[in-house]
Amino acid sequence: MPIRTALGLVLLLMLQPPADTARDALNLGRTHDDALFDSFNRGYGLSVSGTIESAEIITEFRRAVLVVREHATQGDYVFDAQDLAGAMAPYKGLVTFIVQARLHPLNTFVKAPPYELYVSTGPSTDPVAARSMKRDPVYPVGAGPGSSMIGVRIEASFPIAPIAGAAKPTLILTDEHAEILWQTRLDLSRYR
Repeated sequence: MPIRTALGLVLLLMLQPPADTARDALNLGRTHDDALFDSFNRGYGLSVSGTIESAEIITEFRRAVLVVREHATQGDYVFDAQDLAGAMAPYKGLVTFIVQARLHPLNTFVKAPPYELYVSTGPSTDPVAARSMKRDPVYPVGAGPGSSMIGVRIEASFPIAPIAGAAKPTLILTDEHAEILWQTRLDLSRYR
């Protein structure tokens, strides 16, 4: 076998999730049992307090299930493990957090405020910065741009390795003045 072909095969195998994981994601994503699917998603919620309305984690496995679910709701039941591996390639080694925070009712923000998410790894180690971060304004039901925002939704993706190897990883949300609004301890071993 030529070396290029062997390297290509190794790369393809590295990008594909293990067969059991892919099979589990395909089965769970295609389930017609809404209670089971909702229960699965609730297990990825993080504890919230104060002005935080919701917080969740999206691991590689959960993302795979969500990708399959999206295809299944569109009637694409030929989406298989190989397709899933291709769809998951950009998310390899990443964990995503989504946090939605309420804003003060008298806020004057014209666009989503520059709230930040980062992961503190401990008192004597550097924090982990997000590889990508997206901030979206949240408007009241029935309203949209041009009306007053009631919240902000922050979605940030982080490399999983430094978080998993940290002594005391903590997810932290700061406001536009770098004041800590919320923090929660992370235990990635709890999630698949």
